[in-house]
Amino acid sequence: MNRSVLEMEFLDSAGKKFKITIDEPRNDLTEQEVRDAMNEIVQKDVFYSSTGDLVALSGARYITTTVEELEI
Repeated sequence: MNRSVLEMEFLDSAGKKFKITIDEPRNDLTEQEVRDAMNEIVQKDVFYSSTGDLVALSGARYITTTVEELEI
């Protein structure tokens, strides 16, 4: 079974990275849709990290993990 996440990475006001992970994102998301959502998160000041407000986009990526259950 494959599991996927969308990892969005931001910079906070102290220059430190802050990640938001979304489980099982839509497969048809475009880079522009992800960028727009991230910009909206920054503009609306939705999240706060322990070292300050989110101020910039740093990157985004899909991560897919294959999970194989073992019978024990």
